[in-house]
Amino acid sequence: MKQFVVKVYTPKGLVLEKSTDYLRLPGKSGDIGVSYDHTPSLVQCIEGEMVLKTSNHTHGFFLTEAMAYIAKEDVVLIVNNLEPIETIDKKRAESSKERALKRLEDVRLNQTNDIDVERAKKSLNRAELRLEVLLKHQLG
Repeated sequence: MKQFVVKVYTPKGLVLEKSTDYLRLPGKSGDIGVSYDHTPSLVQCIEGEMVLKTSNHTHGFFLTEAMAYIAKEDVVLIVNNLEPIETIDKKRAESSKERALKRLEDVRLNQTNDIDVERAKKSLNRAELRLEVLLKHQLG
């Protein structure tokens, strides 16, 4: 199988450059699989798991919303944050989930008006996705 290069840029610059056989991205309308010689496209990604596969290894990452430019021989992603699954802090994700759930419950019970509901929902979603990725890879 012919390999292609995946480059990931965050505001800090290039954070990942890796040759791979296969790439899976969390697209807005479902997962997107990319192999060498893929049809060129521009894809909006949602928060979730990105997977790179080579013949002898699979690399998993949690990524925030991203834009991906898919060309025949490479893929370039622009993303705010990319975390290798091995570095996801389970305890931190669990406490983040608990905090977000408490904030949303406080709003539901009208105990506070100073909570940014959308921000709390996004925080809850990120925490749940991180925990889901850890569970899927048996790292939790």
